[in-house]
Amino acid sequence: MKSERAPLLLHDRLAGLAAFLPVLQAQGFEFGRWGGGEKNGDDVITMPYFALSEQAAEFVRAAYDLGWVLMDFDWPRWKHTLQAQRLRDDPEALAKASPQQLAQLLTVCIRQDRFVEGGLAADFESGLLTAVLTRVCVLLARFERDRVKPQLGDGVRKEG
Repeated sequence: MKSERAPLLLHDRLAGLAAFLPVLQAQGFEFGRWGGGEKNGDDVITMPYFALSEQAAEFVRAAYDLGWVLMDFDWPRWKHTLQAQRLRDDPEALAKASPQQLAQLLTVCIRQDRFVEGGLAADFESGLLTAVLTRVCVLLARFERDRVKPQLGDGVRKEG
């Protein structure tokens, strides 16, 4: 029998992911390294691959464990939508993203990396991952400051 964990509160999900922003922004932080591509003695070339650093791998594990990587979500289709493109390409749109939209975007970034070697590293290098985490931190700070309850769908509403 598979054990089911109780769903985490949104505050805990935000806090868990927000903890990675200082890690990813630390001076000298390395998201990972490219390996492979070398010829061995038999003229066989090893396929290039990207190996995540320990901290980057912890970020990915936390995203899964905290429910930021959505399982029942058609991310290959969604990533081509106007909403996805705006969140990815427009810093103003990302700065207004709801927790649900952040989860959708993170799902694309993390899941796509299984099919596009180094894709997640490119998302880090472009600043997309730190921008997502910055938005997570803003939502968390607003939650804690104003005692608001961020909704998964349409932004943030005050508890009342």
